[in-house]
Amino acid sequence: MAVGFDEAFPPAKAGAIEGVEARLGVRLPEDYRSFLERQNGGEPEPNFFDRRVGVRYLYSAGPNDDEHIDDLDSIAELFSPEGEADDVLRPGFLVIGSDDTGNRLCLKVSGEDYGAVYFWDHELADSPEGYTRLTDTFTEFFEALRPEEELDV
Repeated sequence: MAVGFDEAFPPAKAGAIEGVEARLGVRLPEDYRSFLERQNGGEPEPNFFDRRVGVRYLYSAGPNDDEHIDDLDSIAELFSPEGEADDVLRPGFLVIGSDDTGNRLCLKVSGEDYGAVYFWDHELADSPEGYTRLTDTFTEFFEALRPEEELDV
């Protein structure tokens, strides 16, 4: 069963995705662009991925009306070398979401594994072990999310 949204944002406004790409100097993978065009982030219903990662928020392309859910520009600024966060995101990654405990979901936006989704562990943020590849594409990741009630503990 696919995961739905407790709070869903409307599709990204015309030009919002291109604006994010221009400001961040990246080209988003087509499947992620399509997601933003249909569902511009929000708060998925409680979920898990492979018994370990749960997605609390998926960020929007451009500002949104929820004070708890960041947009791609502001989160990229936060984790940039000039940002206010203690940790700096490695080049070639874009933070696209978070879990309940401060870990982040990242999309690879350059390099040979372009389009892959990674888990960025905030406790290991500055080490190579802090980044764990989850799937080859955003679509593969999103389709693998399962409602929390399916978790067999």
